[in-house]
Amino acid sequence: MSVSAASEIDSLLDVSARLGSEQLLVQAGTGNTSLKLNGVLWIKASGTWLAHARRDEIFIPVNLQETRNRIDRGVDPAGQTVQVGAKELGTSVETAMHAVLPHRVVLHVHSVATIAWAVREDGPFGLARLLDGIPWKWIPYVASGLPLAHAVQSAIRNQPETKVLVLANHGLVVCGEDCGSAELLLREVEQRVATPPRRAMEPGWAQLARLTEAAWRIPPSMPIHAMSTDPVSRRIVCGGILYPCQAIFLTVQARRFGPDVLPGELSGVDEPFVLIEGVGTLVRQKPNPTESATLAGLALVLQRIPENAPLRYLRHDQVGDLLCADVYHYRERVEDNGAGHLAVRPELSLAPSER
Repeated sequence: MSVSAASEIDSLLDVSARLGSEQLLVQAGTGNTSLKLNGVLWIKASGTWLAHARRDEIFIPVNLQETRNRIDRGVDPAGQTVQVGAKELGTSVETAMHAVLPHRVVLHVHSVATIAWAVREDGPFGLARLLDGIPWKWIPYVASGLPLAHAVQSAIRNQPETKVLVLANHGLVVCGEDCGSAELLLREVEQRVATPPRRAMEPGWAQLARLTEAAWRIPPSMPIHAMSTDPVSRRIVCGGILYPCQAIFLTVQARRFGPDVLPGELSGVDEPFVLIEGVGTLVRQKPNPTESATLAGLALVLQRIPENAPLRYLRHDQVGDLLCADVYHYRERVEDNGAGHLAVRPELSLAPSER
């Protein structure tokens, strides 16, 4: 490998680790990045964590032309296995989308600020004002893989200069000719679409403490408690599934209990979290970095959705399609790769009294 090629891959590792460590951009194993270099598509492997780009081998090299030929034949290039070091890694479900984009660098993140817009029916109209002057496109929700790749192809066919894609009920894609320019554009988009989080009342710490048993603990994350103490967040999260990771890593329906719930009423509940209305949130006793990061990300999204915003939840059939047999293997890979990871950044996690 030439010095220049090694330098570009090094830049990919740097930007991937940096973005993957920012909870407002990436939660757990979500998001993926890629680099097209000398006919090779270097893409994040399925189930790996961007935050670990400097710690683990997380990128797979695949032949770009062969990958595009597969797509032309209607064959999804996701799931191809490549031996990387001592591990066998599989190509990301988003491989097709990265391959059809003409840009050399593609950064796909699950931006909290963008998702708060991407779940709104009026999202395209609000973003048109905020992203004025940036070549961007709104992509209506479709499943990841070939459907998403085809939707992206169709959207940019006559506008190849497009560098920003907002994926409805999904996330943000930013492209560039190198990692530096792509990241700069991503930061600009983030600044433009940022929405201050709605404030929520202090959790009822003493009441939550009385409800903790062997199966439950009190999370230190204030945004997670806002899901229960903020009426707007509570109504939205109990209304349905907003985006795929919510269904894949958490539950198909949030469980809500009244403020007078007794400890015994929570026994046998199998969900990763429960909402105690107006009091706070309890999570499973055994920490799971993937669930914790996904839950914190969801809470941060909810705090940025205005009270009267018209929302688009995923339909039951769309949620059902997400919860196929393959997704459980994917979830296991993400959880295995997240072992030992600090899921929630300290500045977002501590209660006021602990700061």
